[in-house]
Amino acid sequence: PEQKKEAVKVSPETEPAKEPAFDPHSVKIEFSADQIEEFKEAFQLFDRTADNQLKISYSQCGDVMRALGQNPTNAEVLRVMGRPRPEDMNSKLMDFETFLPMLQHVAQFKDKGTYEDFVEGLRAFDKEGNGTVMGAELRHVLVTL
Repeated sequence: PEQKKEAVKVSPETEPAKEPAFDPHSVKIEFSADQIEEFKEAFQLFDRTADNQLKISYSQCGDVMRALGQNPTNAEVLRVMGRPRPEDMNSKLMDFETFLPMLQHVAQFKDKGTYEDFVEGLRAFDKEGNGTVMGAELRHVLVTL
């Protein structure tokens, strides 16, 4: 069977839609008290202030989120932080109360992938182009990830 290819026309005058700025005050915290306490403990591990003020540098924000099980891109981290200047990344500090809404936002809106995304990923293993994948090859790829 022949695969149909759709042509996507991009007009030169269209520019990417601007995302609204992230507002940490608009985020409703839905974590349980136990989760928040666990997050605070992990946050403390990254605290490098002399008197343990419960603050991290801006550059550590993404690392803390990843340590807490999230997987935001650097662009997502910068967006929820309000796109700080590069020179602020190591000099400015963030407290836990500022960090928590950012973590909640990243946890809520992580990209889960659609059915089409998975099918597209599997097409790389469809050697004959007939919509099938060799089980042994897929098993090998998944085991060696």
